[in-house]
Amino acid sequence: MPTRPRIAVLVSLFAALLLVAGCGSSTKSDAPLPDAASLLKDSEQTTKKQQSVHLELAVTGKIAELPIETLSGDLTNVPVVAAQGKASIIAFGQTFKDVDFVVADGDLYGALTPGSFTNFGPAADIYDVSKILNPDVGLSNVLANFSDPKAAGRETINGVNTVKITGNVTPEAVNGLVQIGATGPVPATAWIKEDGDHELVQAKLDPSEGNSVQMTLSDWGKSVTVTKPAA
Repeated sequence: MPTRPRIAVLVSLFAALLLVAGCGSSTKSDAPLPDAASLLKDSEQTTKKQQSVHLELAVTGKIAELPIETLSGDLTNVPVVAAQGKASIIAFGQTFKDVDFVVADGDLYGALTPGSFTNFGPAADIYDVSKILNPDVGLSNVLANFSDPKAAGRETINGVNTVKITGNVTPEAVNGLVQIGATGPVPATAWIKEDGDHELVQAKLDPSEGNSVQMTLSDWGKSVTVTKPAA
């Protein structure tokens, strides 16, 4: 049975460990926020080199140029540009829920009837999700075209510690990524992983009051295989 001195030592050690753990936690949350411009630059460079990602996209309100409510898919640009997943889309005056889609050879295929794919023609004429990875017009270009960025706080998204950055993005960069007819700077928010390579975890564009596009990103660099539907 432990002697009194040993018990005292154990209690002191336990208390010290709790103190250290508590200090580490508060130091993290109370630490000064990183410089927003530097964090954006680091994330831009990381995003520019990425070749695949899992995307969760959600449209709030109504954006006429973007006939999508939600989208969940995997994108890649290696060995060729391709994407696949499910989306809730607005077509023919109605909303089709959980439609399987594939982007292959530049065309968009959708299964409005489960298991029966239709070629809707060039994906760019509707919404080409694969543009997200394009270093010239994709998310890295959006990060490069933030103006007046400000670090607005820390948030945890899907278990990832991020720094929330607000600012505006040029209409050219916004329309390059998502053609929504922007004519002036668009308010935007980026959530960037605080440590490591500062991966982009989430991005949001607010083209007008009550209307927004939010993209949540994960599995950067994970292998993606897309199968083109049979003709």
